[in-house]
Amino acid sequence: MLTRAEATAVTMVTLPAAAIVLAYLGDAIGLTLHPLLILVLSLCVAAAVAGLLARSASSGEHALKDEGQELFVFGGIVALVAAWLLWLAWPSLLPIGRGSDLTHHLLLIDYIDRTGALPQDRTLVPYFGEMLDYTPGTHLLAVLAGRWTRSDGLHAVFGIIAVSVALKAGIVFLIALRCLPEAPSSARVPVALIAPLLLFLPRSFFLGSFVHDSFLAQVFAELFALAAWWAIVYWDHQSSSVAAAIVGGAGVATFLTWPVWIGPIVVTFVTIAMVRRDGARRHLTIALVPIAAIALLHGVRHFSGTSIAGATGFALIPTPAVTGWIFPILGALGTLAAFRDRRARTVPVLLGAIALQAAALTVVARVNRAEAPYLALKMFYLAIYPLAVAGAVGVAFVFRLDIARGFSRADGARGFSRALPWLPAALLLIPPLRLVATTPRPSPVVSNALQDAGRWARLHVPPACVDYLVADDDSAYWLHLVVLGNPRATKRSLAAETFEPQKALVRWILLGGLPYAIVGDIDALPRDIRTNVDVLAQFGPAAVIRRRGESSCSQ
Repeated sequence: MLTRAEATAVTMVTLPAAAIVLAYLGDAIGLTLHPLLILVLSLCVAAAVAGLLARSASSGEHALKDEGQELFVFGGIVALVAAWLLWLAWPSLLPIGRGSDLTHHLLLIDYIDRTGALPQDRTLVPYFGEMLDYTPGTHLLAVLAGRWTRSDGLHAVFGIIAVSVALKAGIVFLIALRCLPEAPSSARVPVALIAPLLLFLPRSFFLGSFVHDSFLAQVFAELFALAAWWAIVYWDHQSSSVAAAIVGGAGVATFLTWPVWIGPIVVTFVTIAMVRRDGARRHLTIALVPIAAIALLHGVRHFSGTSIAGATGFALIPTPAVTGWIFPILGALGTLAAFRDRRARTVPVLLGAIALQAAALTVVARVNRAEAPYLALKMFYLAIYPLAVAGAVGVAFVFRLDIARGFSRADGARGFSRALPWLPAALLLIPPLRLVATTPRPSPVVSNALQDAGRWARLHVPPACVDYLVADDDSAYWLHLVVLGNPRATKRSLAAETFEPQKALVRWILLGGLPYAIVGDIDALPRDIRTNVDVLAQFGPAAVIRRRGESSCSQ
C-alpha cells in the first residue's frame, strides 16, 4: 500500500512537473508565459494527484503509527538539506556555482524572463548556441518561480535547485524503504536512512554538480528521474495504472528538463514489465506514450539538439579518490544482495540500464572524435542514487532484518535489537555533519550590484565596447553574454583573454583600450586606473567607468 510519506513526496514533485509541462505546451501552441494561470492549474493537478493517491494510502492503527515515523524522517531529511543549501546562498539566493554552464543557463532564463517565451528564431544561434535547442524545463520553472515570488529567474533558480536536491534525498529514503526486506519500521527506517546519508560521500557528484559545476538542468532532472524510479518500484510491488501514470508524468518532466536521464528510466520500466507481465502492455502504454509524444514534439522543433550526444566537455571521473572507498564497496555489496531479493530488483536493473547507455554514449563520442566521452561520464551522476539505495540494501543484508524482527520478540533483547540498526546510520551521519560544519558560504560570481551596473551599461553605452574589471572570469563572462547581451559567436566572446581579470587590468593601464568598463569594486581599483577614469554610474561597490585617454572600439 502507498504510505503518507510517499503520497506527500509524489504530490510535491507533481507541482513543478505540471508547471513545466503546461508552460512548454503553452509555448508550443504560441502562448506567452502566464505565471498565475500556470500556478492555479498546477495546484489543481497536484491536488488531483493527492486525492487519487489518498485512495491508495494504507490505513489501520498499526500502519498509521509506522507511517508517522516514516513521514517524520522524510520531512526531516527534506527540511534539513533544503535549509542548509539555502543558507549557503543566503541572503541573496543567487547561484553559487561557477563555470561557463552557469552563464549559458542564465542566458536562457534571462531571455524567457524578458520575453515570456522560448527562443525559436534560428537567427539567434550566434547568441544562444546549443541553448537554442536545449530542453527548457529548469529555465521555465525558474522564471515561473521568480514571477510567483515577485522576483526573477536569476534569483529563483538556486532556490528551486536546492529544494529539488533536498527532495531527491527524501525520495531516495522512500525508495530504500520499499527495497528493504519486510520488517517493522523500527528496524527498516534507520537502515533506509543510510541511503540518503551515503549520497554525501560522493559529494562532488551529489552536491558539487550544482554548488560548484552549475549543471543546473541535469541536477533538477534527477528529481523527476528519481520520482519515476520510485513509481517503477511501487508498480513492481503493486502494479496499477496510477503508478504507470506517475512514471509517464515524471518521465515527461525528465525529458523536458534533461532528456539524457530518460533512457535508463524507460529501459528499467520495460524490463520490469516484461518480467511481471500482468497488465504490463496497458501500463507500458500509459507510461511511455506521453514520453514518446513529448520527445517527438521537441524533436520536430529542435532536431539539431540531438548533436549533444557527441558533445565534449568537463565531467568528473568516478574514481575512489573522488567517491571514497565506502560508497562503491557498499554499493557493490548491495547490488549483489539485490539480485537475491525481489523487492530490490529494480536496483541492479537501473544500474545495468545506466551502464548500457554509458557504453552507447561512449561509442557515439568516439565516432564524433570527442576529446572525452562527456555524457558517458555524466551517467555516474545518476548512478549514485541506485548505488546509495544498494548500500542500504547491503547493510540490511548484513543485519538480516528478518532475523532482527524475530530477535526483537525476545523481551530481554528488544532494546538492543531496536538500537542496533541505528548504528550504521549514526556513523554515516558524521560526514554530512562535518561537511555542514566546515563549508563556508561561497561568494557568488554573479551579484545584484554587477547586474545593476550591467543593465545601466546596456542602456547607455555600446555593449560591445565594455570591458570587465571584476574579480572572476565567470563574472565577466556572465556580464558579457547575459547582462549586456553580446553574441557568443564573436571573436571577442570566444577569446579567453577577454574575461581574464589580470589581463583586463593591464588593458586599462595601457592606452588605446576599450572606452568603457564595468568594475566589481570601484574602491579596489589600482591607483593607476582609478585616477584616469570617470565614474558614469555606481551601484554599491560596482560601477560603470569611462576611460579619459585614448580609446578604441571596433564593434
